[in-house]
Amino acid sequence: MQLRKVIDNWIDFGKRLCDHKYGYAPNVKLKGHVNATFPYIQSPLDYILPELIKNAMRATAESNLDNPMNAPDVSITIANNDTDFIIKIGDRGGGIPHQNFGKVFQYHFTTSGSCTDERVTRGLFGEMMNADQQGPGGGPMHGFGFGLPTSKAYAEYLGGTLTLQSMQGMGTDVYLRLRHIDGKVESFRI
Repeated sequence: MQLRKVIDNWIDFGKRLCDHKYGYAPNVKLKGHVNATFPYIQSPLDYILPELIKNAMRATAESNLDNPMNAPDVSITIANNDTDFIIKIGDRGGGIPHQNFGKVFQYHFTTSGSCTDERVTRGLFGEMMNADQQGPGGGPMHGFGFGLPTSKAYAEYLGGTLTLQSMQGMGTDVYLRLRHIDGKVESFRI
């Protein structure tokens, strides 16, 4: 599997969703071991990566509504070694508030609807137009409280980890660490 191709696909998807919801999408910089190629099962990544990328783009977009053309980039770094590979997704979207940090891996916890800015909600007309996409205020960009907990469960099932570091007032870094399945070291059982 060429990890860069998988990530690029989900970056494009996230940008389309973000552009549709906010009228723009932040740039994404991909760095690190971008040419890494190794055997892996792509399906779990096809669930986890869009969730993490959408979260970073949403945080960046919503915290830069006043100056979207100068929004900071979302940064994705790939690190590959003999045992595992790590994907770090970093945003400068203001961080996860202290009161929410311990809840983000709980099922059904969502911050969807927490942004009341009419540039995002589009006022009463926007709410009427999006009524069919409402979970608790959600649509394809966010909203049901399953993305992070399910991504973490996937990572742990595969013998890896999904962790967050948040700097309130600055941004959040998410680390996805998954073991290789090349048979050199113990990975996970199917």
